[in-house]
Amino acid sequence: MWPKALIEELASRRCIVFLGAGASAGSSNQDTPPKSPPTWKELLDGIKSIASNEASKPIADSLIAKEKYLDAAEVLFGSINSADFASYIREVMAEPRYQASDIHEYVLNLDPKIVVTTNYDDIYDNYCKSGKEQGLYNVCKYYESHLVSDLRSPVRQIIKAHGCITDPSKIVLTRSQYFQERQNYPNFYKVLDALFLTNTLLFLGYSLSDPDIQLMLENSNITYKASHPHYALVEEGMEESIKKAYKEAYNIYFIEFPSGDFARANEILEELVQLVNTRRETNPA
Repeated sequence: MWPKALIEELASRRCIVFLGAGASAGSSNQDTPPKSPPTWKELLDGIKSIASNEASKPIADSLIAKEKYLDAAEVLFGSINSADFASYIREVMAEPRYQASDIHEYVLNLDPKIVVTTNYDDIYDNYCKSGKEQGLYNVCKYYESHLVSDLRSPVRQIIKAHGCITDPSKIVLTRSQYFQERQNYPNFYKVLDALFLTNTLLFLGYSLSDPDIQLMLENSNITYKASHPHYALVEEGMEESIKKAYKEAYNIYFIEFPSGDFARANEILEELVQLVNTRRETNPA
């Protein structure tokens, strides 16, 4: 199922793993019943509850129902107090103290040099920096200036492309915020674009309706035509014309698992980890 070329790229650490919201969706805490991080819909429903402009809420509901999440966030954010947003995002993202998901574990075992994520939570960050992995990982948010130095060092790198709950004021949630931060921090995004251009990407925990992947694909250089494709693990059932469009526009090869069968998705990832580690053992160089 996994292409040999991808196994080679991962084994040689020339592949960047790109973690989406689905990677954290499998996380939970120790509450009874356990809580999981909010989906995009749940996050926007919560944000709607703290918006002061009542007239904007039916508009946001309509957009959310159509999975136009970026537009819904744009509508709501105009009437949200920054302190209320910071309190809300910490309440749903940080205070529950989520544990790492199976996907987080598989990615850690793949041991890529670089992981990029658009997730705001710090579940994977904390997981990587705990126990025997302590001290081997650096985390860089888009507004920090140490990315190039980190990339030149031997440590593993976690790049937070849309910010983190550690600073809610810097979280990128709307399309206009994303374009604004690209203007404010052009050097970071130039480096990110260069990484996308020169490395294979493996997307995990994304669906094509995910607004994060839409933003990153629309505003990066991975549309550059190359013989090596990028890869995404996604659920079956994607409309063929949409799949074809993504393949042609972004050079993405889809690895599919049965819709809703996340146990099978975990099996597929476990197989990938075994294949990559076996390749490293047989070819240490």
